[in-house]
Amino acid sequence: MKKSLILSVSAWICIFGTFFFIFKIAERVYFNETYYYAPDFRGHLYEDIQKAMRGENINVKLVGEEFSRFPVGEIFLQEPEPGQVVKIHRNIRVWVSKGSALVEVPDFVGMNFLEARSIALQKGLEVDRVVSTVTNKAINEVLSTDPATDTLLRRGDKISFLISGTSNFTEVKAPNLIGLTLEEATEALLNQSLVVGRVSYVKQDDKFNNTVLEAGVLPGVTVRAGTAISLVVNRSKLERPPEAVSGASGDEDADGTMTDNSVNAAESQENPGN
Repeated sequence: MKKSLILSVSAWICIFGTFFFIFKIAERVYFNETYYYAPDFRGHLYEDIQKAMRGENINVKLVGEEFSRFPVGEIFLQEPEPGQVVKIHRNIRVWVSKGSALVEVPDFVGMNFLEARSIALQKGLEVDRVVSTVTNKAINEVLSTDPATDTLLRRGDKISFLISGTSNFTEVKAPNLIGLTLEEATEALLNQSLVVGRVSYVKQDDKFNNTVLEAGVLPGVTVRAGTAISLVVNRSKLERPPEAVSGASGDEDADGTMTDNSVNAAESQENPGN
């Protein structure tokens, strides 16, 4: 009886194993005939991919051209993404690179340096050296740039300025920016002939969103006019109430947290003896 049971179990194991083996073979054949993993075309020339895919069950369709960090003519984006399971004969859409986006240096000559610097940053250029020389022009007026006007640069390239100044740099005091919104801090810096430098973000859930938590220069410290001040700005889900404007008495602490004085006042009225 025991021997018969063992033989029966062994037979069933063999049957299940055979069916599983057949299923796996069928699955692989079915997959190869119906589906495939999308290849990675990025970094290859579109013309080369077209030649390589001739006779294959893969349709590569050119959708458009955009600026990117990839060299001109190379595929920099595809959909579906590489490695994704797709059905045979489905189109794989690709985008070809036009190379790095070029920026034409504007005519900054005659502008105030702070305005010129803001425009340069908006265009993706990095301000390198700022040299001041004594002239009869207005203070901080741009005299020339390096590279010069109409030069084509890539985003991230550096540009230097020669500006009109005095024998000594104008010095100003850094304002207190802690607790201000990024927009308010930008305005406060401009009012002191300073500009916003690098902005980094942190997350503190107990502080208001878009609130300045740290500044690169302490309040009251003397710096040169035109200095870029780095800021650390909060990103959180705690939104600033409409009535919580900066500088409102008792509404907002210096670190961007909120003290609800209206609640405190109401408690005082209910408990006048306290």
